[in-house]
Amino acid sequence: MPISFSGELCNDLCCSFPCQHFLFVLALERAISMDLCGRDTVLFSSHKPKKAHLSKTLIALLCYGGVPREYFLEILKNALEEAQNIYSDEILALKATSNYEDLDYGSIAKSMILSGVPLSEPHLQCCLSMVTKEEKSGLRGGKLPISDSFYLIGTADPTETLNRDEVCIILDHGQIVGEVLVYRNPGLHFGDIHKLNAVHIKELDEIVGNAKYGIFFSIKGERSVANEIANGDFDGDVYWVSRNRELIEKFSTSSPWKRIYSTPNPVSRKPSEFSTKELELKLFEMFLETRMPSYSMSAASDSWMAHMDRLLVLGDSYASEKEAIREKMLHLIDLYYDTLDAPKSGKKVNIPKDLKVDKLPHFMAKERDSYHSKSVLGEIYDIVVAYETKTTPLVEIEKIACFSIKVPDECMRVWRKRYNEYRADMAEALSSCGESKNDLANEVIKKYKQLLYGADELEESGMNLREIYDNALAIYHVCYDHAKAVSDVRKCGFTWRDI
Repeated sequence: MPISFSGELCNDLCCSFPCQHFLFVLALERAISMDLCGRDTVLFSSHKPKKAHLSKTLIALLCYGGVPREYFLEILKNALEEAQNIYSDEILALKATSNYEDLDYGSIAKSMILSGVPLSEPHLQCCLSMVTKEEKSGLRGGKLPISDSFYLIGTADPTETLNRDEVCIILDHGQIVGEVLVYRNPGLHFGDIHKLNAVHIKELDEIVGNAKYGIFFSIKGERSVANEIANGDFDGDVYWVSRNRELIEKFSTSSPWKRIYSTPNPVSRKPSEFSTKELELKLFEMFLETRMPSYSMSAASDSWMAHMDRLLVLGDSYASEKEAIREKMLHLIDLYYDTLDAPKSGKKVNIPKDLKVDKLPHFMAKERDSYHSKSVLGEIYDIVVAYETKTTPLVEIEKIACFSIKVPDECMRVWRKRYNEYRADMAEALSSCGESKNDLANEVIKKYKQLLYGADELEESGMNLREIYDNALAIYHVCYDHAKAVSDVRKCGFTWRDI
């Protein structure tokens, strides 16, 4: 619904002007041909990748490599301060909501901020509280923001000039030079974080054209660098790449992953070797296997994390225990990588009981016995939980001064009646069962958009703009009056979200 705000006409009361693009977009002119490597063509993105973050696994591996816990706690402190300040700082609020624009509350909040709606607006405050809750949930799980880090698609060097310790990285302004850390999720091995040198390859400029945001690996040697990083390959895997100076200086690499333990290949038989009944049974078993979740993967990763948590807190005087833990972890890593490939290889992976743990660290928040971790991951979890217990100030439901415009009495009367009908219609739609619930809710919204615009959308309306303007203001006042009467700021959302 259109409404005037700061001298401009805005749509749907969330003032949806064309959004400003903060990400620098470059066209992809040419695909990178990987025929010489026997690979499929790999397309790099022409859009700037989303901001990279750390994870529980990455933090654990970086700590093992010598990065002090204070480094991560400082990042956490700054992130929590930013999360708390988004209620009063427009730049921080816009930055945070941009991370969640694929969700209703994130996109609405971003549109409202870009349109000049003050941060004190009740519904905007409600949206920001949901953004803050999501941010803190991520921080609690180790999702810490990290500067100068990116997610890039990896492929092989078509020029065959890169040495094994070199990569070529293309960002928004072209190739970069310098030392970088490279990792691929879900790597668990101590050597899955590589320290490599980014170099400039002039010949690549002609091959890639204007393609951006990718990383090329050397193809020299018997084993590719990509394979050393979490058993990766060149079929479009995404790599975490960091040129963060402080992180690079503090981190010491370990020997790359090399398989020690292997799950036996399944005994394969040709379909012609089965009887009709055996083949039917085998196909049914395969059908069930593809739809039944495998617990081996989670068992391996959970046990690995528990062992790593113990390893990070043991001192040098526990050398023999640390070595025993490392041996178990190496076995779990190989089994874990086997579970990742199981859908393709057909291997049936079982995790031996002696590799599993009885209790998990509390920061994993699993519904089973846990112990209180003293590692950096446990401390991160505790700090965020303590921060979440702080009382969030209640949002006062007040109308924006510039919307305090006289609305025709007839308009107010009509929309009070329609709003009551809308609430009844929506309650009935949402009380239905099954997938049809969302369809019914959308039909209700469509019905009231038709009443407002005389069409499905504003752009298709043939109604007088002044009439729509008055109706929009009436909806705003009716909705906010009701929200204030029932002391529920969420009721304001109808004005900005539904029509």
